[in-house]
Amino acid sequence: MASSPAASSSVHLEGTTLEGGGQLLRIALGLSTLTKKPISITNIRGRRSGGGGLKAQHLASLQWLGEACNAATAGAELKSRTITYAPDTTRSVNQNFQPGEVRIQQTTPGSVNLVLQAILPYVLFSGTQSPIYVSITGGTNVSNSPSCDYITHVLLPMLELIGIPHIDTELHSRGWSQGTASIGSVTFTITPLTTKLPVFHLLDRGDVTSIRATIIAPQHTDHHFRKELDVMLGRRLSRFSSTYSKLGKEPDIDITFENSHHEKRYYLLLVATTSTGIKLGRDWLYDGGFRPGKQEQIIPAMVKKVSDDLLAELGHGGCVDEYLRDHLVVFQALAAGRSHVYGGRKEEDALVRPSLHTKTAQWVAKEILGVEFDEQGSCEGIGFYVGSKGATSEDDEEKKLMQQLGNLNVIDK
Repeated sequence: MASSPAASSSVHLEGTTLEGGGQLLRIALGLSTLTKKPISITNIRGRRSGGGGLKAQHLASLQWLGEACNAATAGAELKSRTITYAPDTTRSVNQNFQPGEVRIQQTTPGSVNLVLQAILPYVLFSGTQSPIYVSITGGTNVSNSPSCDYITHVLLPMLELIGIPHIDTELHSRGWSQGTASIGSVTFTITPLTTKLPVFHLLDRGDVTSIRATIIAPQHTDHHFRKELDVMLGRRLSRFSSTYSKLGKEPDIDITFENSHHEKRYYLLLVATTSTGIKLGRDWLYDGGFRPGKQEQIIPAMVKKVSDDLLAELGHGGCVDEYLRDHLVVFQALAAGRSHVYGGRKEEDALVRPSLHTKTAQWVAKEILGVEFDEQGSCEGIGFYVGSKGATSEDDEEKKLMQQLGNLNVIDK
């Protein structure tokens, strides 16, 4: 990775725009790396407490993407609030790459899944002809970040539904921000696209056919969690089945429990699957207090909150939950044609407005790619493919570069 930015004109992004957090940085880095458009970002994570700037997970993403495209960078250090990033348009091959495996190592429980969000578009559109094994260490269950469980049971199946090849997840060990901080590891097996991503239309949610509950908590809470879920879901199954299903039967219920091996690690994910393959999920990595004698109240509070959240998602009739919607923005922007993602309607028949995270992702895509999102959730994508938007016209050279991708060790300091 070169040490200073190229002098060519770049897209400037103000880091306090809209949500003003790390997502702006992650999406900008991914799109810049793909399109070879240089960017500069100021006031990085400017709306975050503690002064903002690059944290370990952001730096790990920046370093790996920068090495992958031989970018000229400035400001690539922890707590940096300003960066410039200019991918090498000559597509020179970095000799550190070896085929097959990518390794990104963090020494803190920075979110594995947010690193994946940053690098996934680049890997998917890399043009390689065989799977790439992306191993990331860090946090798998981290506050204010999607969990590995949400990624596995909601995001990745939905990406497959819109035309992205199946991505397999192998969880080697969990990494937590709650309780005693710990480092985990996940390997994602990603098969890159061989053509443009076709347009996709998420417009028909269908009927709820099953509900999956994933519980990760201290072993002694297993029975209590199952009892609370049985009561809560039993009380509300009529809403799932009669209001949202015409199938004549109640949704199937599947509950799995895993020991968290710590008295202060509680996690619950509820996922509804529909007859059209849609997945909607809501979860909570418990981040409240643990007052003596009050821990019995944690479980019913978690079950109520997460089931309330999921019922609210089902109530508006949309095809995506609040957190999935922003993950799909990049793929709408890169798809070949106009894709639609229906976010649902409120009782007063007003469209469910995208979250601040989604609006931020849409704004970054507009600034870098020039795409527009309308109020109905549709976008005319640019039809990105290997060799487009600044890549060389030599397909063989492009494939040669991308086939070198892998086995880069990025370790945060």
